[in-house]
Amino acid sequence: MQGGFTSFVTSGLSPPSTWWSTPGLCLVLGLLFAGATPVQAQAPDSTRSVATYTIALRDVPLKTALQRFVGRTNADLAYSTDLVKGRSVYCRSQQVPVETLLSCILSGTGVDYLRTASGSYLLVESRRTAPPVGRVAGRVVDAATGEPLPNANVLLADAGTGTATNQAGRFTVAPVLAGKHRLVVTYVGYRTAVDSVRVPPDGRDTIRVSLSRRVLDTEPIVVDGLQRRLPSARLGKSTVNASGLRHLSSAGTPDVVRAAGQRVGVSLNRPLAELNIQGGDGGEQVTLLDGTPVREPVSLGGLLGAFSPQALERMTVHKTGFGVAQGSYTAGVLEATHDLSRSGTAYAAATLDPVSANGRAEASWNESGTRTGRAMVAARRSLWDIYRTPSLRRLLNARTALDPILTATWPGGTNGLQSSSSQVQAPHAQFSDLHAAVRQELTPFQELYVSGHHGSTRLSTDVATTLSTPEGQDRRLLSRERYNWTNTALQGRYEWVVGSRVTGSAQLWGSRHDAESLYGFRDSTVQEGGTLTPPSFDLRAGPHSGEGNEIEEWGLRIEADASLTPNVRLRAALEPRHHRGAFRTRNQFLGAIAHETSAWQVGSYLEAETSLGLRWTATAGTRLTYVAPRRTVYAEPRLSLRYDRASTPLGGVAVRLAGGLYRQYMMQSEISGTGPTSVVPSVQFWLPIDRSLAPPRALHTAGSVLLTPSDPWTARLELYHKWQPRTLHIDYAGLVHSPIGSTSGDVRRFGDQSAFMAAGRGRAYGGAVHVQRQGERVLASASAEWSRVTRRYPGRFGGRSVPAPWSQPVRLTTDLDVSLAEGLEAHAHWQGTWERPWALRRAYYDYLALAGDTRDLSYDLTRPGNQVLSPFSRLDLGLSAETRLRTFTLEARLNLVNVLDRHNAFDWSLDPTGPRSTPVRRTLPGRRLFVSLGLKY
Repeated sequence: MQGGFTSFVTSGLSPPSTWWSTPGLCLVLGLLFAGATPVQAQAPDSTRSVATYTIALRDVPLKTALQRFVGRTNADLAYSTDLVKGRSVYCRSQQVPVETLLSCILSGTGVDYLRTASGSYLLVESRRTAPPVGRVAGRVVDAATGEPLPNANVLLADAGTGTATNQAGRFTVAPVLAGKHRLVVTYVGYRTAVDSVRVPPDGRDTIRVSLSRRVLDTEPIVVDGLQRRLPSARLGKSTVNASGLRHLSSAGTPDVVRAAGQRVGVSLNRPLAELNIQGGDGGEQVTLLDGTPVREPVSLGGLLGAFSPQALERMTVHKTGFGVAQGSYTAGVLEATHDLSRSGTAYAAATLDPVSANGRAEASWNESGTRTGRAMVAARRSLWDIYRTPSLRRLLNARTALDPILTATWPGGTNGLQSSSSQVQAPHAQFSDLHAAVRQELTPFQELYVSGHHGSTRLSTDVATTLSTPEGQDRRLLSRERYNWTNTALQGRYEWVVGSRVTGSAQLWGSRHDAESLYGFRDSTVQEGGTLTPPSFDLRAGPHSGEGNEIEEWGLRIEADASLTPNVRLRAALEPRHHRGAFRTRNQFLGAIAHETSAWQVGSYLEAETSLGLRWTATAGTRLTYVAPRRTVYAEPRLSLRYDRASTPLGGVAVRLAGGLYRQYMMQSEISGTGPTSVVPSVQFWLPIDRSLAPPRALHTAGSVLLTPSDPWTARLELYHKWQPRTLHIDYAGLVHSPIGSTSGDVRRFGDQSAFMAAGRGRAYGGAVHVQRQGERVLASASAEWSRVTRRYPGRFGGRSVPAPWSQPVRLTTDLDVSLAEGLEAHAHWQGTWERPWALRRAYYDYLALAGDTRDLSYDLTRPGNQVLSPFSRLDLGLSAETRLRTFTLEARLNLVNVLDRHNAFDWSLDPTGPRSTPVRRTLPGRRLFVSLGLKY
């Protein structure tokens, strides 16, 4: 053809781009295109057989794609070289006609075609086509562990746009001009990653970015959660990672609960290991496993009710001033997550300690190179039937020491008993738990996560005690206690990237808790020289006490997270849930009582986070909860303000101020036990609020300051205040003083909770200072905490506010971890606590102070703050070693607990045999040595 116009029937090559200036061009075009029309104006002839073609092109230059098109179809095609230069093709078509195929090739390139009357095709610039765009999606993870990194900065450097990852480490950037772009990912504490992505028109490119840490990791690492993208974002929380959760406890087995109790602002009350968050009662908080509530009635030094340490990735404690997303509780929230952090490898581990055997296995898969998945199972079982660790036996024996005052309150009990001449205990503790979790990537933008937990515990103690009466006779006191509980939790969560700025999730969860305890008491005369053995009798045949609790919960949680602008983020959720709870109790003071209730609750929240300039971030939100039994909607507004500045005369500074209104709709209470040799001093139960009681409420204010004067040093100051104008407590005064008959009488079934619960009030305030130095080989920290917690209990203690029984007014803690050599580390931990009130057994204050004249006890039970335990002090030392043998890793841990052999008291009994009642201390075990062995693959 003349004038430089080229037909690509055979060669598929275009002439030089100067053809547009060839003389006669206008004449040629006029003759050639006199009848040319856009292809859209021409209808194909349906009577003819149409040839079809299949092609797949990904990021292929347009010029190359057109050559392939001509080679496959033998079509006549004309175009300018400049027109196709620098354009790429993304096209996939199966069995389509020639013009559909050409449209697919040109889609998103900015080029259109015209068909001439002779059937040839001419390529022209598209006049109305918008620039081709696509999107980029991916995930940012820790290179060593595979753990997702939330709030990482993702920047498309040459596109002038970017975003931040969500809580699952996922991100989406759109719209982005099609083509190749430079991707830059940054995260505080990690090396910057630079990669490239190629965005197809009207499509997406996915990428996984692994970030390597800047500092050397040494085990164990305790993460306080202060070094994220903005340091202030982690103030108000304390986090313990997997290695911290696996430390040996004082009982000789890893204790997940105790690990969280060593964080600043979280106290641990021994020996039950009940956690209290910044002055809050244990019943004013919740433990969540993957967002599902798990009710743990007793922990007994971390043995009963603790999760398997091999199963968990981290535990985060949300303290005073937590946000609306964490829920409605007046003290705080403990969030535990299953561990699926390792990526792309098979993994197995097993550990053996003096109390339990632990195992874990996991595997991953990759379907067609796009859909990945991972599964984990972890299990733990006690070794009591094989080896009864002396430390646990000493603890159980200390708890079963006979209390003469409580003995006299039982039918058949006796006054005037002399000191015990002998006692034989036969404790038995057995527990097991099972965890499983599966994470499946459905598409690069959709993921399914399912997990479950089941735990059970059986605890029993048989005690035979011989005492002498003033007449010289021996009396045998026999007691038996049985305690059983089970927990089951299951959840499934679907997560997806809805759009370039919106992520969402939907979670269905359910849990069930069952607990039952029984205590029986006998008394008989024995002949001189008689054999003393633990008893065997029917617990229910005579005088006995007992408690039971069942709680079933299930719900749905739908959440959305939207970035409206680069500086404004919006989060919202809807949470319908149903609760059914029942409890029953029987003892010689209360008689037999029972209550059962069920209720619907519908919760929701809306929260907005905005950046107020370069240094300030504000978060405001509110929770709205509809409580069906009361037909009322309750509001809980909350607000936080954060400030970050990387450089000041004092170094880096981060500040957080937070506060708001907090209510609680699931009530957790406890009934004190009355058994004189009972191991479990009180049993907890859970009930949803019914129509007769308004929910408890609290007003929080909290302030935190983080200083980073240099890279290895950090200092943190925390202050908090909680005013609780309404609390709920067991109405001991009303129940003890009401006519109940004997313990064998009929069960009183209460229809309303107001019949056995009453309102009080409380206040908690305090502060803490925490200093830490983290180097490559040494991690050292020290903290000092001061607090004051008071409660006003209905009908008790003369209407005065008294110190709460869980108070720890002064606490000092130090920790030191030193890397001695590769794979060898030394650890030291010391804690001291002063001014612990309520020194006597809880039953003294809850029952004896209300039941009658207590002047002969020589203690004023109406002033529990006057009875103070001696200071608690304990120093623990440890050594851990790790070595690698081919594909296996061997671990060994050696812990020397209570090095100074202090016999720390956890409460008092009273001995009434002298002219004045004298306290008899019950103490925790002294010095003990533990060894743990582990194997990882």
